[in-house]
Amino acid sequence: MNFLNDLKDTLSSVVKETPTIHATMMGPRAVGKTSIMASIFSETRDSIAGTNLYFRSSIESLSTLSNKRLALMQIFEKKETLSDAPNVGAIAASNEETKFVFEMGYVGRQKSVNIEITDFPGEYLQDNPQKVADYIADSQVIMIAIDTPYLMEKDGQYNEEKNHVSWVTNFIVNHSNELKDKLILFVPLKCERYFHEGKIDDVQSRIEKEYTTIISFCNTANIACAIVPIQTLGGVEFDSFIDNTNSLSSITKLSKYRFVGTNATYKPLFSVQPMYYLLVYVANYYAWSSQQSSNAWEGFKNSLYSFLKNDKDFLVEIKKLSKNMLIDKMGYKILHTNTILK
Repeated sequence: MNFLNDLKDTLSSVVKETPTIHATMMGPRAVGKTSIMASIFSETRDSIAGTNLYFRSSIESLSTLSNKRLALMQIFEKKETLSDAPNVGAIAASNEETKFVFEMGYVGRQKSVNIEITDFPGEYLQDNPQKVADYIADSQVIMIAIDTPYLMEKDGQYNEEKNHVSWVTNFIVNHSNELKDKLILFVPLKCERYFHEGKIDDVQSRIEKEYTTIISFCNTANIACAIVPIQTLGGVEFDSFIDNTNSLSSITKLSKYRFVGTNATYKPLFSVQPMYYLLVYVANYYAWSSQQSSNAWEGFKNSLYSFLKNDKDFLVEIKKLSKNMLIDKMGYKILHTNTILK
């Protein structure tokens, strides 16, 4: 009898399992990964991009994202303190992994898909690489967060100490099995100044130079990759570097920011673009895997595969998002296609 009850509970949990698209956010501590999540949250909509889809925070992530967004908005309410506050917009780094969950569904229907983005402490790349490998194996898309001023200013003099390009590169090239057939997105954040000054193409070029080993590696494991820059705050831009007086930190310089205009507001731009890339890639993956003789979907959640198979309307709406993807303009570039992203 206990066996039957256990079986019933197991079957019930399977039935109730919400189809989930998984993504992993990579990047060193305090690079701004959590700010990206708050920016994405700011662009959630009841109806997105001319489709019949909605995109919103899940209940479990709503409080966290609302609080982080509020913290960022308060920066603009205290304009007088900005000139003395380096690393504006930085959110205290966590020592634990955090999962941010968004819901996407067809307007008017109860069924939905979760988009779960895992953010882990940057030190995991060296201290707990197996855990990161497990995250990536379970993900469809990997986002590499890049602190753009450190990438660009002083000819990239402080890029390595902040963005740890070598850590990220070494990890990627040593985990081809986990990354096979997936999509890597380079996400340069805090790009406001480079958009404003018409230098966003320079950001694209610098990423191609600094991450050339990863980009070349993508050819070896059927990995697609693209550059998707965002404006994390909108109303501020990089001003200058100042010395870091914290002797315990390996970061020698802190970034200082300035408000843009007299009525600067918190207005992230393009933060939803990585979501468009992610969703279109998943739709393409479904179509591709359906034509494979082997079970190519093995690395994806079976519940997600079943959902897409049984809800063609939802799949059609996702594909419409490709019309809203920025490609080959404003710093956006698909660096490598593969058999999935064509």
